[in-house]
Amino acid sequence: MFTLNNAGRKLVVGALPVAVAVTFVGAGSASAEVVEPGVAQPVVAAPVADGVPLDIATNPDARNSDPLANGAAAGAAAGAVGSAATNAAMCAATGVGILAAPFCAIGGAIHGAIVGTVVGVLVGAIAPDVVPQVLP
Repeated sequence: MFTLNNAGRKLVVGALPVAVAVTFVGAGSASAEVVEPGVAQPVVAAPVADGVPLDIATNPDARNSDPLANGAAAGAAAGAVGSAATNAAMCAATGVGILAAPFCAIGGAIHGAIVGTVVGVLVGAIAPDVVPQVLP
């Protein structure tokens, strides 16, 4: 049920991490340079990035060298195992019961596999060199 009290709590919970980040990082940074008025400073363009490295080492003899597919598979496996274990433990610990723990584990494994697949594909797309290849 949506009430004004709940909306206020959600607003505080949502804004708190932003406020903490601004406090520690700072909204802007001050410069200690002294600039004399009326004197133009030269503008130097700095390179933003070196570009995307295109020389990612792949093994042509690999069974599957696609980083997206390998990232998705690794993420799904890790997410399924981790979520199944934590959900089963939470069901057993919160009084739902030991008998319901396998069903909680199955639900957690499905959810963890979906989230892990998305994360694995993103990692494979952004940083393909960290995803291992499936070697024969």
